[in-house]
Amino acid sequence: MKIKKFVAGLSAAVLAATMMSVSVSAAKLGDVVHPSEEDSKMNDSYYSIGAMGFYMGQDWTWNQGDWVGIDDAGKITVEYKISKVIADKTMSGKGTLGDMGVMVANLPDGIYPVDVKISDAKFVAEDGTTTVFDSLNSITSMDEDAEGGIRIHIRPTDEVNEETGEVTKKACPEVAGWEKEGAFNGGTLSMTLDFGVAAAEGGESKTDTSKADSKSDTSSSKSDTSKKDVSSSKAAETGVVVGGALAVIALAGTAVIVAKRRK
Repeated sequence: MKIKKFVAGLSAAVLAATMMSVSVSAAKLGDVVHPSEEDSKMNDSYYSIGAMGFYMGQDWTWNQGDWVGIDDAGKITVEYKISKVIADKTMSGKGTLGDMGVMVANLPDGIYPVDVKISDAKFVAEDGTTTVFDSLNSITSMDEDAEGGIRIHIRPTDEVNEETGEVTKKACPEVAGWEKEGAFNGGTLSMTLDFGVAAAEGGESKTDTSKADSKSDTSSSKSDTSKKDVSSSKAAETGVVVGGALAVIALAGTAVIVAKRRK
């Protein structure tokens, strides 16, 4: 089995310093690495993170898709097409599923378990049948895989250690029976992994919010402003103007910090 390995990471000193403020139970990626204009090592380490889809049939031959890098908001969206030829080399409709999924590489050492929300996980077969992986879409954090990084396994049967009897990889209920001949003949696997918005210096990582919430907050703010007493003193008005200016400056500073530096 050949796996393309991507080598990059933080120095031990940088990682140790950044990990001090991270929760032991569930670390936030943005509190450890994030885009940075000032710190090239931090920036390179962040953008080295990425993922790819993989597939193995019952012959356990490894296949993998294209590398997809993490974006500025801490999200990775993978779409991996598994051709009928890969699934069934006999071309007689006898394709099988051994294991498929997504592997994430180049996450910082010592960050596990890490906060990550999986959404829109599904498989669209060649005939158009769509299987939604509810068991994956409920995930909010993941531990390190035995082979390193994060690996999301979608398999019809458990993997069991023959010597100890321990289940090392659990079966995914949505693909039960796909190990049988003819049950799997290719399609497209896709999902989005959200590690959270990258934190600015001195700030905390934030989860993604919907546009609806944003509009609601804005309209509420405007409504409150319109109700201000017109008889308010000029001093109070000055305070509002200064406060607004500081908010704009703060937002501009955050945008500079989070901006992606490309070489």
